[in-house]
Amino acid sequence: MEENETIRAEEIRANKEKIHQLLISTGRPGMERLVDWMETKTDFYTAPASTKYHLACEGGLAKHSLNVYDLLVQKVSSGLLRLSDDTIIITTLLHDLCKVNFYVRESKNVKEGTKINAYGKEVANWVEKEVWTVKDSFPVGHGEKSCYYIQSHIRLTDEEYAMIRLHMGSDRNGYPDPFSESAALFPGVIAIHTADLESAYIVETRG
Repeated sequence: MEENETIRAEEIRANKEKIHQLLISTGRPGMERLVDWMETKTDFYTAPASTKYHLACEGGLAKHSLNVYDLLVQKVSSGLLRLSDDTIIITTLLHDLCKVNFYVRESKNVKEGTKINAYGKEVANWVEKEVWTVKDSFPVGHGEKSCYYIQSHIRLTDEEYAMIRLHMGSDRNGYPDPFSESAALFPGVIAIHTADLESAYIVETRG
């Protein structure tokens, strides 16, 4: 999906209802409070998933979360690994909670091809456009922030924490590497990482 594409209002509403129902279905203590916070205190259901890459449009974050959910369900259904329904729901739908109240719209000069100026010379064509930009008021890290927001309302299991905290993959080149060590203990760490990549780079940019 390109940046200038949109998700229809009906789909945004449907995605919100599905996410709400799935999260509540876990019965996790504190989940109703978390769902209410997401709806009333954040832009989770209308935020983009990125500034210009995958699902960079209103409603993109919620749709991306559901895409990751669908992909992880497929991995577990194939017998590749065992994860409880609750763990699948919580980790996939909340892995990018760090992106709430994170993106803002700003007017910027953007280069769009070239044009011929008054002297007959080809020059860059700059136009003013409204684009998504980042305004991070709580810069504590990607997975770390998601875990912080989630555990302000519900408790995560050790595996759920590792999956969300490390869903972006390894951020180290040496040893010890928390991603590799956690993946050895919790296969779900690898599963959600690959589901996230497949969602962003295949489903959402090629589909």
